[in-house]
Amino acid sequence: MKQMLEKNVLVVGSINVDYVIHTERLPKLGETLTGSGFSMNFGGKGANQAIAVAKAGCHVRMLGAVGRDHGGDLALQNLETFGVDCSPVLRSDRPTGAAVITVCGGDNHIILDEGANRTVTPQCVRDAEELFAWAKFVVLQLEIPVETVCEAAKLAKKNGASVILNPAPVKEVPAELFPFVDWVIPNEFEAEILTGIAQNNDADVRAAIDAFRAKGCGNALITLGKRGCAYLENGEMRRFGVFSVPVADTTAAGDSFIGGLCVKLCEGATVGEAVAYATATSAITVSRRGASASIPTAEEVREFLKAHRI
Repeated sequence: MKQMLEKNVLVVGSINVDYVIHTERLPKLGETLTGSGFSMNFGGKGANQAIAVAKAGCHVRMLGAVGRDHGGDLALQNLETFGVDCSPVLRSDRPTGAAVITVCGGDNHIILDEGANRTVTPQCVRDAEELFAWAKFVVLQLEIPVETVCEAAKLAKKNGASVILNPAPVKEVPAELFPFVDWVIPNEFEAEILTGIAQNNDADVRAAIDAFRAKGCGNALITLGKRGCAYLENGEMRRFGVFSVPVADTTAAGDSFIGGLCVKLCEGATVGEAVAYATATSAITVSRRGASASIPTAEEVREFLKAHRI
C-alpha cells in the first residue's frame, strides 16, 4: 500500500530563525570586529530539509514547534510560501528557536538556542500518528529531543514509512534508534563521533558505513566535504564527487543534500541517481547566500545536471 502513495514526506524537526553576519575572520576572545551583510533568515535543520523536499516537488508536512512570537509567525509564513503544510506545527510558550551564524570564508560558525524546539516531546509525536500513516518517508534530525526522534522513528516503521536520519547536530543517541533507520546520513565528523572511526581513506569510510549497518541501519551515506560522499549500492561502496562552484555560504548545504536525496528515493530512483541529484542540489545551495532561500527548485537542479551532462 505504501508503494502506491504519492510523494508524501513528513519532516519531524526544528524550526529556527537565523541571525547571520559575514566577517573576514573570527574575533579573538574579548575582541569586537566589524562585520557586514547582516540578515535575518529562516532555518532550522528540519525546516530547511522540509523546504528542500517541497521545492523538489514532494508533498511535505512539518511537525515541530515555534514560539507565540513574531519570529514564529514569520518562520511559518516562510515555510508555507514554499509549499510546506505547517498545520501540524505546535505553538509554544518558549521563544522560537534561534541560530546566531557567523560566516567566515564561506564556512559557517553557529550558536543555537533551541527554544520552542525543546517542546517537541514524544507525546506530541504520538498525538500526531496519523501523519506517519500518511507519509512514505519520514525525515529526522537531532535539533529536537533525542527521545522524540526515537519515538518518531518507531512510529514511522510501525506505519510502514521509510526513515531518513541526519544525525546533526551530533550527540549521543540510544542504540535502539538505529534499527528503525533506513538511511543514516552523517558528515564525516558526525560519522566519526558515532562510530569511533575517522574517515582518512576509503577503507575507513567503508568501515564506518559497515559500523552503521552493524548498529541496525538499513544503509549509510557519509558526506565527505570536498571529497564528495560515499555510500553502498548493491553491496559495493561507491563514491560521488563534488561539483566545482563558487562558495558563498554553506549554511544549508547538508540540509539541501538530505532533501534532494529524499525526493529522488521517494520517486523510486536508483541510489546513484539520488546521490547525483542531491549533490547538485547542495552545490547550487552553497553558491548562494541564506538558508531556505538558497535551496534550488527541481527545475534548477535538472538544468544544472543537464549542463554538467549528468
